[in-house]
Amino acid sequence: MEQRPYGAYIVYDMRRWWLLLLWPFLYALTPSPEPRTLLRVLLLCAALFGYSVAKWKSSRYRVGCTKNGFYSIGVRQGVFVRHSLHIRAEDAASVEIERTWLLALCGGRRVRVNTAGLRRRSDAVLYLPAEQVRRLFLLKDHSAQRFRARLWPVIVTAVSGSNAAVGLLTAAPALRQLSKLLSEWFSVDAVDMLQRFPIGQLPSALRLVANLLLIGWGVAVLNTFLRYVGFYAAVQNNQLHLVSGLFTRRDVLIDRDKITALELRQTLLMRLQGLYTAVITAAGYGRDLGARPVLIPAADPKTLCEGLEQLLPGYPLKEGKIKASRRSWWRYVALPLTLTITGVLAWMAGGFWQVPAFVCTVLGIWWFAVRFLGFCGAGFGANETAVTVWYPRGLAFYRVYLPRETVDHITVTQSVWQRRNGTCTVTVRSFGDKKRRHRVWGLPYEPVIYEIGI
Repeated sequence: MEQRPYGAYIVYDMRRWWLLLLWPFLYALTPSPEPRTLLRVLLLCAALFGYSVAKWKSSRYRVGCTKNGFYSIGVRQGVFVRHSLHIRAEDAASVEIERTWLLALCGGRRVRVNTAGLRRRSDAVLYLPAEQVRRLFLLKDHSAQRFRARLWPVIVTAVSGSNAAVGLLTAAPALRQLSKLLSEWFSVDAVDMLQRFPIGQLPSALRLVANLLLIGWGVAVLNTFLRYVGFYAAVQNNQLHLVSGLFTRRDVLIDRDKITALELRQTLLMRLQGLYTAVITAAGYGRDLGARPVLIPAADPKTLCEGLEQLLPGYPLKEGKIKASRRSWWRYVALPLTLTITGVLAWMAGGFWQVPAFVCTVLGIWWFAVRFLGFCGAGFGANETAVTVWYPRGLAFYRVYLPRETVDHITVTQSVWQRRNGTCTVTVRSFGDKKRRHRVWGLPYEPVIYEIGI
């Protein structure tokens, strides 16, 4: 039987217009609002609200279910142009069930169903009552058999893995020092004269940027921590059941047969602590904003092996026995070494660029350490069951295991310089990786060709 989506659909559809919906309140706070203009704004907001209600009334979904869960989902939506979609259970690669604080108050859930297609977003998005979701997808507590993330590794990962951590360690203190330096350079008369120009506000602007970086880093750490505190994973009917989030809870069901890659990631601070983050790549999952297929947020090697044995038993693993050639070290460290040398020279020159040069130097040293350690561990391995690549990218280390049947292609390239020293670059791509390439530089050419079997 066809049903309408849950009433929370209207609220979440109107979230796209939240800036326009705030317009009447902001305009009413102006010193002299015009009644006609305010009326027009209110009519526009009413039209947007009516459009969301019309979308909700015209939307229908139909779920075919048995005692073993659902076997098909049909969705029909659209006000002016109707779209219909039908998904069978065996075609659904993953299902994500989201419960925000608003949905928790309403007693509903947002369900995203993904197939192995190449769409940029989920194939179907449903708003269903919580009880119906539990009945359809057979959600269990898994209190007996589950892998739970420990608190301390999650905190270390949140602190070291947040994007604004570099800003906290380098840019924020440097900007504070630069603002103080500029305030000391300019005399009172000079500051009064320069206040007519934008540069006169430069010290206060730098302090503002530094504070924003600190706040951004803190928000990023808090967001990561709240996302993975209480995280656990379990196996349910040949599916991975991943549960994460404190305020926004996400239940993700991923078919283990559709996992195309296992990725172990480390930042420099995580490497010093001996921690890893395990991420999987599943066909069709991870296309929506905020979707992160993290299997194990943070764990030491022993806990990581126990978790993988419990969650992915029999997953093909191949150690990378072909290491990067010693003659290719320059390819890994050339850019960070250049940045470091440039920063040191600019810092020694002094003047206005002294503090930015110090920032570049610290970033260059950090990047150099990551690239050099990444060069020491870079490698490649392949056999008839699996392909493995170890390589650094950005400010992190990656070790990726791919089943051979999920690998789209392996490309071996040689530049003119690589032909002279007998090295090559190997690029591996797998299905479901969203055009991402796993690339290792400076591998010996002959062993690679023999390993691949060309």
